[in-house]
Amino acid sequence: MDKNKISTNNPATVVLAGGCFWGIERFFQEVDGIIDTQVGYAQSTVPDPSYEQVCSGVTDAVESVRLTYDSQSVSLRTLTLLLLDLIDPFSVDRQGNDRGRQYRSGLYWDPQHREQEEPVFRRALEELEGRTGRHPAVQVEALINFYPAEESHQDYLLKNPGGYCHIPLEAIANAASRQRYIERIWSLDPESYEVTQHSATERPFANAYDGEFRPGIYVDVVSGQPLFSSADKYDSGCGWPAFTKPIDPDLLVNRKDYKLLGRPRIEVRTAQTGIHLGHVFDDGPADRGGQRYCMNSAALRFVPRDRMEEEGYGDYLPLVDQVTR
Repeated sequence: MDKNKISTNNPATVVLAGGCFWGIERFFQEVDGIIDTQVGYAQSTVPDPSYEQVCSGVTDAVESVRLTYDSQSVSLRTLTLLLLDLIDPFSVDRQGNDRGRQYRSGLYWDPQHREQEEPVFRRALEELEGRTGRHPAVQVEALINFYPAEESHQDYLLKNPGGYCHIPLEAIANAASRQRYIERIWSLDPESYEVTQHSATERPFANAYDGEFRPGIYVDVVSGQPLFSSADKYDSGCGWPAFTKPIDPDLLVNRKDYKLLGRPRIEVRTAQTGIHLGHVFDDGPADRGGQRYCMNSAALRFVPRDRMEEEGYGDYLPLVDQVTR
């Protein structure tokens, strides 16, 4: 893929690996600042290997993608975080249903730019290990070689939209949005990360906002988008912060959730960042609409009324000050 419409005086390249190169390439084609993508074989012990040779395991090559990007539009750190966020960075020689040495994950620095690139890679992995307590299985090595793959593999999913892809189509569609928020997502504390990114549920009654009833608003912990007002909060007794309604229903997305056997629920996510918030039930106060938005404190940040103006939320003061029935 060549984004000819993008011109830059600051082109840079990086080689990344994370399983089948079709899906990795397709995801990064949707990232702002990417100029060109090319799939190929890196770290091969055999010159100019074929796909069949790589799959046989005799080359020790890894399916990879070479990205050419505008370094003023997107940083190497952002590209690194996006890859680690996209794949399973703890999986050894496997991503999705693909298994084999050629599907290992890796970050390969240019020997001519080692001082600039290697620290970026290692820092990101150190942060990941610090947050999870697990050691990533992602290689960080000098790039030995990169051989472009056969033409049939280039832009494969653009040419074959229904082709196999181990990367969720939703992730590809939301690549640009993910790019915008990845740094903030990466900085979340472990509980907020698990709740917002992996749909975990925090402990009832032992969370930040179950007993919080001061005037203010509750915003998306990632984007800062106002989601709920204290005027619509009530004590439901469930152990999590509960609201009768959101500030704007269009800011939320409801999805069917069948994770609990025999107990279908409606999951609530944000439309802007896609983070998991909690669930909505039809057992709320009848005189206030009958709904209970049962949210995780870890997915929200509370802004007290006396700080709303200072933090740029002054336009929402009337919502906080309204008298509920």
